[in-house]
Amino acid sequence: MADPKNSLDPETYLHNNPYMQYNHMEIVQISKECSEIRMQVFPEGLNLMGMVHGGLLYALADVVTGITARADGRKYVTQSAHINFIGNVSEGVITARGILLRRGRSITIVRGEVCDENGRLLADVTVDMFCVGTTS
Repeated sequence: MADPKNSLDPETYLHNNPYMQYNHMEIVQISKECSEIRMQVFPEGLNLMGMVHGGLLYALADVVTGITARADGRKYVTQSAHINFIGNVSEGVITARGILLRRGRSITIVRGEVCDENGRLLADVTVDMFCVGTTS
């Protein structure tokens, strides 16, 4: 039986992911090579300086890189991640892309880009995803 949390259908995936729902994340596209999500900036996601909290920028990158890894039908967890915070915003729509760099037997490496609605890079992330099994 297929795992609904690993579904390539964006609606099913989002429905089974309360973390994404809680953080106002929407799926734009899921694929094995490049997935995309977006989020309208919301007041509860801002830090004390009125900018998007760095943890939320990381969360967007972690979610989209995980979606990209899992698009091959296997289950993954984040093994390690490196993030560079480059810019920030206080309003608008933020988009995150997960771009496949390498898919191995047990480790998949995905690059994450988080950008504002003008395409300005806010965070650059490299995530190593560890395969913990198949969905069947």
